[in-house]
Amino acid sequence: MAAREVEQDAPPGWTEVRPREYHIGVVRGRPVLAGAGFLPDTSDEATMEIRFPADAPAYRDSNLTVVFPALVDGETVPCAISVEALEDHFGAYSEDPEGWMRAFDAGRRRIEAVAREHLQISNGTPVLLKSGHFPPGNAAG
Repeated sequence: MAAREVEQDAPPGWTEVRPREYHIGVVRGRPVLAGAGFLPDTSDEATMEIRFPADAPAYRDSNLTVVFPALVDGETVPCAISVEALEDHFGAYSEDPEGWMRAFDAGRRRIEAVAREHLQISNGTPVLLKSGHFPPGNAAG
């Protein structure tokens, strides 16, 4: 639409600005949008099958995360939680990879539940859980 046509659609003295959709990729045939106000289409959340295999998580020293797989409609999608989140909410101690893994194991059900929510929101794209994804306080127990 030409600028002249847009201005004619707007009230006198105003210029109509239409939002743009910025696609950051396509996941399972649907565009994934980026930018404020552009939430992915989650109308088929109920049909998205999300499972978490019992595979052992792995600690990644390169980015201080514990990674674990999810199966979204049969496709493996990587998920991770920061060691900061494990320390803040699941009782792990700093600079102790074994402690981070124990904290992950102890909080696995809650961690996977939050990962499931974010997988649904993101249409099954990889998830990195940080401290702010969990309510304040220690969720271990």
